[in-house]
Amino acid sequence: MRIPGSVMKASPRGMFLYYRTLTYPQGVILVAVLALTAAAPPQEAIQVREVLAVERLGVKRRSAVYTDALEAELARGSWSAPRERDTIASAAGEERVWTRFEANDGGWFSGAPFRGGWAFATVDVPAGGAWRLDASGHAFVLVDGEPHYGDLYALGLTRVPLALAAGRHELLFRCGRGRLRATLEPAPATVYLEEKDRTLPDVLRGEGGTVQLGILVCNAGEDSARGYSVVARPAGGAATTTSMPAILPSSLRKCRVDVELPAAEPPADPPADPPADSPAEALEVRLELVDAGGEVVHASTLKLTVGDPHGKHARTFVSDIDGSVQYFAVTPPASLPEGERPAMFLSLHGAGVQARNQAYSYAPKDWGVVVAPTNRRPYGFDWEDWGRLDALEVLGIAQALFGTDPQRTYLTGHSMGGHGTWHVGAHFPDRFAAIAPSAAWSDFWSYAGGGTFPDDDPVGLLLTRAVNASRTLLLERNFLHGGVYVLHGATDDNVPVREARAMRTRLAAFHPNFAYYERPGAGHWWGNACMDWPPLFAFLKENRLPDPGTVLDVEFTTVSPGISSRCHWVSVEAQERWMEPSRVHARLDPRARTIELELENVTRVEFDLSAFGVPRGEQEPVLEPGAPVHVLVGEEELELPFPKPDARLAVERGGDGLWRVSGSLGAWYKGPHRAGPFKDAFRHRVVFVYGTVGTPEENAWSFGKARFDHETWRYRGNGAVDVVADVEFLPEAYQDRSVVLYGNLDTNSAWPSLLGTGAFELRRGFVRVGGRRLEGEDLALLAIYPRRDSDVASVAVVGGSGLPGCRTTDYLPYFVSGVAYPDWTVIGTEFLTEGLAGVRGAGFFRGDWSTGEGAEAAWR
Repeated sequence: MRIPGSVMKASPRGMFLYYRTLTYPQGVILVAVLALTAAAPPQEAIQVREVLAVERLGVKRRSAVYTDALEAELARGSWSAPRERDTIASAAGEERVWTRFEANDGGWFSGAPFRGGWAFATVDVPAGGAWRLDASGHAFVLVDGEPHYGDLYALGLTRVPLALAAGRHELLFRCGRGRLRATLEPAPATVYLEEKDRTLPDVLRGEGGTVQLGILVCNAGEDSARGYSVVARPAGGAATTTSMPAILPSSLRKCRVDVELPAAEPPADPPADPPADSPAEALEVRLELVDAGGEVVHASTLKLTVGDPHGKHARTFVSDIDGSVQYFAVTPPASLPEGERPAMFLSLHGAGVQARNQAYSYAPKDWGVVVAPTNRRPYGFDWEDWGRLDALEVLGIAQALFGTDPQRTYLTGHSMGGHGTWHVGAHFPDRFAAIAPSAAWSDFWSYAGGGTFPDDDPVGLLLTRAVNASRTLLLERNFLHGGVYVLHGATDDNVPVREARAMRTRLAAFHPNFAYYERPGAGHWWGNACMDWPPLFAFLKENRLPDPGTVLDVEFTTVSPGISSRCHWVSVEAQERWMEPSRVHARLDPRARTIELELENVTRVEFDLSAFGVPRGEQEPVLEPGAPVHVLVGEEELELPFPKPDARLAVERGGDGLWRVSGSLGAWYKGPHRAGPFKDAFRHRVVFVYGTVGTPEENAWSFGKARFDHETWRYRGNGAVDVVADVEFLPEAYQDRSVVLYGNLDTNSAWPSLLGTGAFELRRGFVRVGGRRLEGEDLALLAIYPRRDSDVASVAVVGGSGLPGCRTTDYLPYFVSGVAYPDWTVIGTEFLTEGLAGVRGAGFFRGDWSTGEGAEAAWR
């Protein structure tokens, strides 16, 4: 791969000379020259049969803070290839030994080192060219020092394309869950279509038009693959050409491919179930990858299942989160009374389960449609973070598509999906008439070992607050807005029944409308009935969301307006202490024309009284517009004009502690549109921008880190991100899209136009946040800030004050659910051996994104 900042020159006979400057800790500078030929691809795969492996070198759990002594060596630039019986000290100072392991007949390595440890191997490549690494069971791998994301869950989704020279190459694996295998095999072409990990819809009779596929396009070449397109040729239909974005060198991208369906055929009516042994009908689609010169460089054929829209099926859509192709699965109603709008059952799948399997586990209902989103992956994000966004995105699409009754929307799920039911239901209580978690766990701290920090550590307290969105029980009173049905097997050996019993105890203390059933003798999965349970659906049917114009009393808790701000007619728009629970209790008295407020950790509230200000059939409005409404906050009384039903009404607390009537919330201020913390930047069709104006080593790091994050997002979130160089980034071409900048002010030329140097500054040799400045080359910064030219988008910074600081960010787990960082975090390289003590500082900006009085910060 050509690294930005290096020099490559062509030479005769298809050979390339590649010059790279390498700096060692001792100060020795070496110029390496590699010869890469354009020879034909080799024909035989190379299986890794022998590795040196070492057990865990630190403590890693679901936390923003972890340790790993080998990562520390990588960050400092002091790591070198091990030999058998070499030793390395763990982060705790315990001696570990590199031990030789051989693969079994199936090619798998197993043993203690492969549960969170490291494995090192070398492979001899007989001829240079296009290769791909097919490996499973690892979190990531460094190929000759270049990081690539792995296949942690051994799903078989990843074959990393690589441009390799002839000769010996080093593979360093960060192991995962107990097993590892790896094979280096010839790629079918330099740029090619991967047959794995495709996101495909069903073709539905009677529905023509264009559908979207998600197809992996791989580049095993030296440079970014530009100007490519994919021609889709469905049998019996017209060809459609879709332009491909640039594909990074030695990388892969999930790309959107459009397919124009053949002329629609009417669906069967009523739907006919084929015999069990009848093969499914399929539409064959040929895909041709075409280069910039119009030449077909690779082709592949796939089959799309043909089905009936009245039967179980899957649909794709283009996500607003990142522009990628996602899907959801549907079990339509068997029949509906004429003129009745169907109910909606949003069903969340468990860990390792596909959305198709989730939806298809339900028998068709005679009163509603079952819709199963994906969480972006079978493991994905535990229905938190972008999994939560996926659920809401699919909910909105399906409600519009099927015309469902908004008062009969229900949320259910099994196992991890049961947790998602608690989580999503708690954050958005007015969206669901009832929720029904099955075999569920409430949060990571009750079930999966979430990270905790000492109460007397100020930095740790801010890290704890950053992850409050994952703490379901902080929002438990939100369950009052709907019914709750709790289902669990009494002998569940996966999610202990204590999880359900604990929630039963908590609900019993305040909730008047919940049901609990513990199935005697049942384990974790006791067939489809553990989701499609008749008493559960009978309970759902008894619950409806109230008419919006009848809800006069609202009690609501949120941990961030940027996650969930609104419940019925009340919106929490600003907090005093960001990411701490904010509580509002609002009572509307239409006759007295008063709103009585009880508030905690709230500095701005907005009211939408439109549902009360319009006539209801032949009845007069509940609250006639014209006269003002009086808001009572403690001992203060404010007069709010109410000229028309859709008038925006808001009150906010000033710096003097007094409440006043307020206009609209300015776009620059934190609010529902943009509130942080750090992970919030990874939406609004985020763009990754790497730096190219630093030294060759700095540029190489920036590009490699951007590519690694792109590959991580693809694997964990089935996503796709545009990755561009700073010198190619044109703000007007990416309007209202969030941006992640890699590097610092001296190495990334896009920084000044997007951020400036107001709240924080990162340069070679120092980092400054507000008035606090730390010096050295070993400092890393994660930060988020509003994009200067956008009312909604954010800019995140991932970088360092020098190469050691930059490399400290390499494997920070910010794509992992249950892990979060505040608005800004400064980390020293010692973090990788000392853990929390290595977090130099962390904090939240004020509501105006400043670091002045009222901003919260903690420093070592």
